[in-house]
Amino acid sequence: MPVATRARSPLLSRLARSSAFALIAGLGFAASTWGALTISSTATPSFAVALNGTDQAPTYSLAFTVANTGGGNNSGWRVNAAATQFLNGTNAFPTTASSVVTVPNPGSCTGGGCNTPTPSGLVVYPVTLPTTGGVAIYNASANTGKGTNVMTATVRVTAPANIIAGTYTSTVTLQVVSGP
Repeated sequence: MPVATRARSPLLSRLARSSAFALIAGLGFAASTWGALTISSTATPSFAVALNGTDQAPTYSLAFTVANTGGGNNSGWRVNAAATQFLNGTNAFPTTASSVVTVPNPGSCTGGGCNTPTPSGLVVYPVTLPTTGGVAIYNASANTGKGTNVMTATVRVTAPANIIAGTYTSTVTLQVVSGP
């Protein structure tokens, strides 16, 4: 079930091009199961930008774990993601502000019969995250990605030059489904 966390900003809600402000990405996760195929995360990433009158593109890391421990699932898997619009009261970032720029292959895996995932080549980065539904951010080819694999996505947020100082929140939802 998606959840969002909020933090109070010590800054006034006014245009302050030279003031620093923090953006908190509150994360929620939707666990999807097919046999023993699950996704989880305890990540609560955040980032900050200093308002200087120019568009900025800070990034944050989003760690998640895909466990594919079902004996019969050899068709690969796909991680889908969506991100709600960054909001601070009535102030908002564009709906297309969040995009995944990379999800590197994990260096190792754990569990009996594990093997690290091999990307299917179906995902081309950057991937703009929709505000509803979801879009593929990683595809594991058939017969790969067995066991438990810890992965980290790099998410870029487009912060427009005219944003109002304050704390903004967004909820990221992850889902794993069978097949590339």
